Amino acid sequence: MKKLVSLMIAAIMLVMFVFPAFAAEGAAGKLRFDEDGTFTILHLTDWHTAYPMPAVQKQFAVEAIAEAKPDLIVLGGDMSEASKEDYPAAVKEICDLMADARTPFAITFGNHDYLHGIAIDDLFALYKTYGGEYCVSVDDDPALFGCGTCSLPVYAYDGSRVAYNVYCFDSGCEVITDYAALKNDPSLLPEARSAGALVSNYDAVHPDQIAWYRAKAEALKEENGGEYVPSIVFQHIIVQEIFGAFWDEAKETDTKGLVQFDETTYKMTPIPKLSRIKDGYVMERPCPGYYNYGQLDAMKEHGDVRAIVCGHDHSNSFTVEIDGVDIVNTPSVKPHSLFKKLNWGGRIITLHEDGAYESSVLTGYALAQKNGSGIIESGGISRFEILLTKLWKAIADVSLRFWKLVK
Repeated sequence: MKKLVSLMIAAIMLVMFVFPAFAAEGAAGKLRFDEDGTFTILHLTDWHTAYPMPAVQKQFAVEAIAEAKPDLIVLGGDMSEASKEDYPAAVKEICDLMADARTPFAITFGNHDYLHGIAIDDLFALYKTYGGEYCVSVDDDPALFGCGTCSLPVYAYDGSRVAYNVYCFDSGCEVITDYAALKNDPSLLPEARSAGALVSNYDAVHPDQIAWYRAKAEALKEENGGEYVPSIVFQHIIVQEIFGAFWDEAKETDTKGLVQFDETTYKMTPIPKLSRIKDGYVMERPCPGYYNYGQLDAMKEHGDVRAIVCGHDHSNSFTVEIDGVDIVNTPSVKPHSLFKKLNWGGRIITLHEDGAYESSVLTGYALAQKNGSGIIESGGISRFEILLTKLWKAIADVSLRFWKLVK
């Protein structure tokens, strides 16, 4: 069976070589703004789907695409939990959803995408092959960490200039053998990588990717008459600064609720600083990468990035502004347990030619209430759960307003 899977992947890569898929222009030519000056992105992340795909996830994806009518879909990673043998078929099943909707899509890999025994380059090849002309992801520099880090320019409606830029980053999956040793001596990290994994850990955008971003931002600026091009970033794992946004650094006298990340220790109070939230909900503690390589600092310095949109933390749906950049968490496509269904869904992001953007969460329970929806019949949520979710949302909204006043 392993030999059969290897032959399948080899055949797919041969097809990739002989019949190269379309690059960033995809099926509809260049990505460009609509006549009304808007460009819509649908962010669908953390599917964690079995193979074959459960009916509820497929139904949600179909209805979300129909509702958002996106110009681009970004798959946020952690897509399938299929076996290695079934993985090619699982990827095809996912890609068929975008092909059936005739909608371009890109992918940013998640940490779980690294854990299925398939090299990340080979996995990227599967998406390119089965996505065909609709997969607009490219690997701009194969020498960079991970795979699929790229820049997707979105042109003005008249095609005269790049009006917005979409960055896709692979935030990877760090594997380490000894947490304590690495906390004391981060220089051991390269050796730990080469030694193999006993524990999988969350990673981040790496220094070479950040250097690539800086060069790309400057190149776009030069092409744009000396003005930075407004940009939005997609990646799986949230930036580490989210801890500082929600919790204070610990004092020497603090002894409880302490978490150390990189070189900073935070006092993790049960309720974070909810006053920082511009919209959405926090249902679980964010899980950034262990190391901070300076991604947010670089993007703050250039001033082009409006938002960094992440997944990874399945039941969070917040937007928090840090140093002029919105940090946005999109919830999981995979249905949550009862009260977390409040945050089950995807995110619609609307870019504007003038550089602004706006976003909102498209929830499964909201779609299920629309006329003609098949989500309830697919087994994703019951009418009773919808009622409880609406009640829980009302309570959460009142509680959020209260805690914003007292924090």
